[in-house]
Amino acid sequence: MNKKIIYIGFAFWLISEIAFGQGEVKKHQTYNFNESTFAIFLNSNGYGVNYSYGKRLDGFRRATFSVDLTEIKHPKEIRTSNPYFNSQKKFIFGKTNNLYTLKITFGYHKTVFDKFDKGGIGIGYHVQIGPNLGILKPIYYQVVYPTSDPGTYIVQTETFNYSIHRAGDIYGKASYFEGFNETQFRLGVFTRFTVDFDFGESDYFVNRLECGVQLDGFLQEMEIMATENNSRIFLSLFVAYRFGKILQTKLNKQ
Repeated sequence: MNKKIIYIGFAFWLISEIAFGQGEVKKHQTYNFNESTFAIFLNSNGYGVNYSYGKRLDGFRRATFSVDLTEIKHPKEIRTSNPYFNSQKKFIFGKTNNLYTLKITFGYHKTVFDKFDKGGIGIGYHVQIGPNLGILKPIYYQVVYPTSDPGTYIVQTETFNYSIHRAGDIYGKASYFEGFNETQFRLGVFTRFTVDFDFGESDYFVNRLECGVQLDGFLQEMEIMATENNSRIFLSLFVAYRFGKILQTKLNKQ
């Protein structure tokens, strides 16, 4: 089982135990604010960063606008090195492209329990949807070829070719900047459902843990690996830490 999925599942359980173990709910007050925040994501198939702006609609609802940049990894990616050469250069055998996604999402956030009502931890949920741009950036390898002089080799920079390359032919991964001019773009859609836990004590800054499920879908298959099945749909779990500032603060009493 993927270790990252286990870690994320444990984080889901731990956060829910902390949040739902707080005291009784008494909805007597809430803060009315807009917010500007950033987040760092750890997904079961990658990682990413996010910027979000939230406009408060009332004491418990907020409309959001977000921008995400993430990397999606194939579940069969395994880092290795060539045992026949004295090199510690790591590479993923059979990987043809790095897959990045750029997402613009529109969302709806609802505060279920205010942090002032439930022992200092607020609980809410967040639904998002929007267009998704897939970015396939080719990977180049340093490939070793023997020469007519025994014991000597030449190294050439090439993309992976499953029909001719073997693990013993790869010396290492070439420069990351190789292949930028061959980048391809794919259109798609994205949706995310989040449960969040607001534990910030300040009225002016945001500190929030988030967890949930998200779906990246594309019109075409996204080739990440040459040696394994690829897909155009990517479902993942995630945990995130969100931080930022409150732009407007107003106390409402019910």
